[in-house]
Amino acid sequence: MQNLQNYKRIIFVLGPPGAGKTYLCKRAAKELGGVQHLPMNDLLRREAARPLSPWAKDINSKLSTGRAVSSEATTPILKDFFDRNSFAKSKILLDDFPRNLDQVCRFEDEFGIAAAVIQLTGKREIMEKRLAALGKSDEEVQIARTRYQGYINETLPTIEYLRGVVSKVPADTDQDEVFKLFQTAVSVGRPPMPRESQQLT
Repeated sequence: MQNLQNYKRIIFVLGPPGAGKTYLCKRAAKELGGVQHLPMNDLLRREAARPLSPWAKDINSKLSTGRAVSSEATTPILKDFFDRNSFAKSKILLDDFPRNLDQVCRFEDEFGIAAAVIQLTGKREIMEKRLAALGKSDEEVQIARTRYQGYINETLPTIEYLRGVVSKVPADTDQDEVFKLFQTAVSVGRPPMPRESQQLT
């Protein structure tokens, strides 16, 4: 396996739809030194567009309905990407991954524990207002609602499992204020901690 050190610099960035994950990651990559943004959905779409991809059907079906793609697809897609790319000494903001326990457990089996997790938090009504302000179609709004329910049912238990390395950033205030907090979380990070004794509640 090439570029093993890549995996030790990954920061998972998680939060509900409308929290601003992609905006914050892109801004951090632009304004902070030694930070790169890796949007998981872009990797998935790229894989789905690849001729003869064994996961194209699963990816297209899940993305079109707002559900999480299976770990049988996400793990090898990430491995292939990191084996083909080097990020020098950059921190890698892995945007919107992992979305469930299966994804993170398969990730850890393959790569080890991520360096840190940033959880964006905020009230649902504010997140929905942001999405509405973007002029989303009815179909996109429904997908966002499905994703929000998935966040509650699947991603929050995943964050609880990862709690030893989680930094929470309130994301329902002014964007510049949110970015300051996000920037601090990226810069400081959290050292990996053993979780053998942690149990889901």
